[in-house]
Amino acid sequence: MDKNKMTPGLAAPGIHMRKFFCVIFLILTAAGNAFAAAPAPQSATLDAARVSYNDETGRASAEGGAVLTYGGATIRGERIDYDVASQKARALSLPGGSVTLESQGRSVAGDALEYDLATGEAILTGTRSALAAGDGILRISGGEARMLPYDLAAEQGLVKKNSAEVSYVGMWDDTSATTCALDHPHYRLETKRITFIPGQRLIASKPRLYLGNTFLFTYPADYVVQIDRQRHSLMPYVQHNQEKGLGVGFSGAYSWKSGFLDLGAAYWGKQGFEGMAGIEQNFGSAFTVEAGVEYSWDEEWSEKIFRPRAALRYEWGGWQAALRWARDEYIEEQKNPFEIFRGRLDRKPELTVFTPWVKSPVSQFSHLRLSAYWGEYLEKTPFFDNSAARYGAALESRGEAPLGDVDFFWNSRYEIWRYDKSGFGQEVAWGMAGLRYKLGAGELCSGYEIRAAWGESPMNWDDFTKVSRLHQKVRFPIGKESFVVVRGSYDLKYSMVDEVVYGLQWITDCMKWELLYRDDRTAARKDRINLSLALLAFPDTPASFGEFRDTDPFARPRK
Repeated sequence: MDKNKMTPGLAAPGIHMRKFFCVIFLILTAAGNAFAAAPAPQSATLDAARVSYNDETGRASAEGGAVLTYGGATIRGERIDYDVASQKARALSLPGGSVTLESQGRSVAGDALEYDLATGEAILTGTRSALAAGDGILRISGGEARMLPYDLAAEQGLVKKNSAEVSYVGMWDDTSATTCALDHPHYRLETKRITFIPGQRLIASKPRLYLGNTFLFTYPADYVVQIDRQRHSLMPYVQHNQEKGLGVGFSGAYSWKSGFLDLGAAYWGKQGFEGMAGIEQNFGSAFTVEAGVEYSWDEEWSEKIFRPRAALRYEWGGWQAALRWARDEYIEEQKNPFEIFRGRLDRKPELTVFTPWVKSPVSQFSHLRLSAYWGEYLEKTPFFDNSAARYGAALESRGEAPLGDVDFFWNSRYEIWRYDKSGFGQEVAWGMAGLRYKLGAGELCSGYEIRAAWGESPMNWDDFTKVSRLHQKVRFPIGKESFVVVRGSYDLKYSMVDEVVYGLQWITDCMKWELLYRDDRTAARKDRINLSLALLAFPDTPASFGEFRDTDPFARPRK
């Protein structure tokens, strides 16, 4: 046994027995650990290769792989000094080394640490921390970190006291954050302060975005990552389309624990200002209320109008229901390459119900879902208005079966619609099946889409037509992290290529940049250019620099 290592009941040669009390002692006041306040007195143990105690000052010092344990917290460093009277500890590291604070399966590291056992507050300088966020790890470095129990943070006004489930709050000053694991990350956010509430959200105060060492811009507001409800914060964008010209603006959300405020604004060279605002608020774990308004250009009427909307949603155990109301919602339906319906739609209101996805009894790779609908609608065009009520049901199926390097996938939907006007009704069957397969570092996808429709609707926007199309996608590398994507579709009924999408991708370990150009060869001529950035830790919330969202028929469905 190492005679210099202090253990209960033993004293190293040359150390007075009174000095042994620095090794294990009882703190007679209720205290907290680094991440959660403890409700009762705890014992603290100081262990190292060399331990000394000064009974005149009441201070203990440990050097050489020092470890201080208290409650559920463990502090490690080259040297730890502890003051018995103030119940404060300070840990230091050697040059190139680090001190760590561990508790409840989490840890933070840095150059030096000050820890108050009485309050559970810790201050760490030269921070190097890794936090679970989204589907990845957020790495925070530099500056000073403050860890304190949630109740203490609420008392000091740093957070609102509205969650008994959160044990601590982390705050970093003058630091940078990234999900990139490299020593020189591809991107980073630099900010004066980051606030982290585990399992809920991370808030970066007006951060500056860097790509490598190149400064891009400063966020106009706090960047909020809502961990359990992934929404991206405000992002600028630039886009061009034919009817509006060149547009610049921003879009994104400001989140809080039970909801978010969605905002967007843009100025277009041909049409001027457009904007939108929406709010979503959760009540309990099942009910959500939504409301919003959009002020946007209407090509058919050659004017800008307000488009209000509202909804009540219910989600429980995979079941979903929604009651939606909308006025003057813009509708564009491509009937065929040469015929397009454009108009406005009032939903007054519309009720939808979805069952959970369940595994098919026929195939382990397939899942099924039922849905039901009822609604009253008013469609508007510059030439006529038309109203009707309808109800219906649908059966959906989707699946993917791996076959070595090839994945066979399918999606299908069968719908039945009935209307309040005599002689009208529809049945619609839609399906798409295809293959995804690897070509070295590249990828090749092929698919066939078909839709059959029987009957007729009294309205134009939901009057379904027959579709028969082939889809093809090729993705091949042009560098270590760079790819070219070409995707197109061929209309078999009209014997023509109706859409081609060209793209450049830069994919790293932490993010994906994508520049897309869509060549629309139908009568709509909706050509689009879009640049988007997706952080791979948050795949469901791409930060888009354009309003256009590409619809890839080969994209895997969200879980």
